[in-house]
Amino acid sequence: MRTALLVAFVLLLTAVAAFCGEVTVTYYGHSCFTLASEGGPTIMIDPYGSYVPYPGLPAEADIVLMTHKHVDHCPPCHGEMDRVLGDPLYVLALKADGSVMAGNWKITDAFSTRILAASHENARGGGAGLVGIFRFEIDGIVFAHLGDLGTLLDAAQMAALRDVEVVFLPVGKQFTLDAAEAMTVIAQLPAVKVVFPIHYYVQGITPWSGMAPLSDFTALAGLMYPVTRIDDDSVTLDADDLPASLEVWLLNYVE
Repeated sequence: MRTALLVAFVLLLTAVAAFCGEVTVTYYGHSCFTLASEGGPTIMIDPYGSYVPYPGLPAEADIVLMTHKHVDHCPPCHGEMDRVLGDPLYVLALKADGSVMAGNWKITDAFSTRILAASHENARGGGAGLVGIFRFEIDGIVFAHLGDLGTLLDAAQMAALRDVEVVFLPVGKQFTLDAAEAMTVIAQLPAVKVVFPIHYYVQGITPWSGMAPLSDFTALAGLMYPVTRIDDDSVTLDADDLPASLEVWLLNYVE
């Protein structure tokens, strides 16, 4: 019996060690990131079409998650099939009728995600229709990409995202949350340790002059949380080494 217990304990430790590793997060600009872990697929979220002239794409990925059909989040929806290299599996959160593919989805044997329905429309009349929120876990870290979220989270969304530790959060106002609303959404996510702001104005690149710059958000966020500029386009996360309390991390975009 003692031997059996020891074997079970060793197997449990082995499983935990295999499950918890490092995840490299790379920022390509706008709302687009890749997440890669050793031995796992490279996940890309919300690639942008050539209409948004960040220099990072095309880039390679195995799985591409797209929160909605707008050209700055779903190039294939607009005929641009060359923005992602390789032979990726595309996952669009919306059905043909514009409704959200809500639910738990096994994309491959190595990757699953939950998709939540959310509104793109904000209080200022910007945005249109619905977006999907992707919640998924890689190597022991729970991530959520909020797409072009336009409203505060409702009770059901909060419950579904209650364990999220790393969030990609829109802050640019014109079509999404503004800085103050983004701060409220942060407060609605009690487990979050790292916030990556997305979907903000960058002079010379972003084609919508009405969007707010990143500084609008960081000025508010800095009153409550550490705001850290990482002088790189990538950062490596470890489930055992996330910040003890919430921090906002700013990445350079791939050039």
